Amino acid sequence: MRRPTIARRQILAVAGISAVGALAACNGESTDTQHLRLSSWNIPADLESYQEIADAFVADHPGTSVSVEVTTGQFHQWFITRLAADLAPDIIRITPQQIGRYAANGSLIDLADAVPPEYREDWSEPFWAIGQRENGLFGIFQHTDNFITFYDKQVMEQIGVEPPERIEDAWTWEEFLEVADEVKKATGHYAFSYGWSGPDTAYRWMPIIYQNGGAFLGQDGLTPSMDTEEAIGALEFGRRWYADGLVSTSNMSKFGGGHVDFDLFTTGQVGMALTNPEAIAAFDEARPGEWGVAPMIRNSAEASDLGGNALAVTKSSKHRELAAELVAYLTSRKNIRSFCHDGNWIPSRTSLTAEDIGYADHEDVMQMFIDQGTTIPLSMVKAQSGEFFSSLNAMFADYLDLCLLGELTPQETSQQMMEAMLSVTSR
Repeated sequence: MRRPTIARRQILAVAGISAVGALAACNGESTDTQHLRLSSWNIPADLESYQEIADAFVADHPGTSVSVEVTTGQFHQWFITRLAADLAPDIIRITPQQIGRYAANGSLIDLADAVPPEYREDWSEPFWAIGQRENGLFGIFQHTDNFITFYDKQVMEQIGVEPPERIEDAWTWEEFLEVADEVKKATGHYAFSYGWSGPDTAYRWMPIIYQNGGAFLGQDGLTPSMDTEEAIGALEFGRRWYADGLVSTSNMSKFGGGHVDFDLFTTGQVGMALTNPEAIAAFDEARPGEWGVAPMIRNSAEASDLGGNALAVTKSSKHRELAAELVAYLTSRKNIRSFCHDGNWIPSRTSLTAEDIGYADHEDVMQMFIDQGTTIPLSMVKAQSGEFFSSLNAMFADYLDLCLLGELTPQETSQQMMEAMLSVTSR
């Protein structure tokens, strides 16, 4: 990620007013405005992009102002506390895995009336389903990211393997394990790393379940489904990673997050990494020109990680219609294109290509990520954006690591995980 210097626009955001609002105050105009607050995690390029787009919105809406703030600490604790005090921001940047509980408990506002009818046509069914519920639209997916396969060019040359370039030619599990065995011999350490970034991101392993034709939850997004032959088979596949020494035990779903997967790759301890676009900057800095990409692995089905964020309006907003209008403005084709260009994100809108975005570097790699996004299953999206997912994800992390380390067999993992999941979904 690029980390630009703090711009004047960002300083104004911290002060709580948009650049356009500040100019109006300096000119002696009325400051009796409808003020909106938008909260985002602390990525400098994104904060600046949000404020720039907000300033354009303010220019077309006299009597308004917008400030961009930073979401701090643990998201759920931070958000719940502010909702309880009726001090939550008007607009919240929220992940698919976080949105379900707040859409269900009345903390988010229906955006349906503010969204132009043609918007729905430019999102895939899975991406639109992130915010859509039977009783309304509670968020619009702004950008995504997912997993593909990064590889060390020298290692692939050494073992005589030509990685696939097209999604339809992606390595199957057995093909991948055959390559991984050879990669491990070449590195003298391990074969590959996996892109968890902390205990809250255990869900990033769920595509493996769906690649095997299994599911975490049923089609209703509520019924636990980790007791099927396909789900148990996915756990058996994951157990092989560690039993065969293909993945380091420093790289686990619950305890091996951060940038462990990047570090293993950049130090040559692995020759492949299943991870997201954030790796590009790290790999370019450490090993420029020495890495390539292939599609995400597959088995009987295709699937990849569901990353990214949606934008939603909270019940704390005193100007809900205006806030909903700003969300629609932020997720217009033009503004999603601008945001993804500046932040190196993958667009949620189907009509946008890497060429449309005009990425500064690696346009071919970013297009592979865009194409890979089409393999994210609707059933996985419904599971991860559901009402109970935050609690279910924590349980998944606990049992997944026990299985991967061999403390529980895949069958035992399935049984105990199902019992724990049912205790949540049957409430």
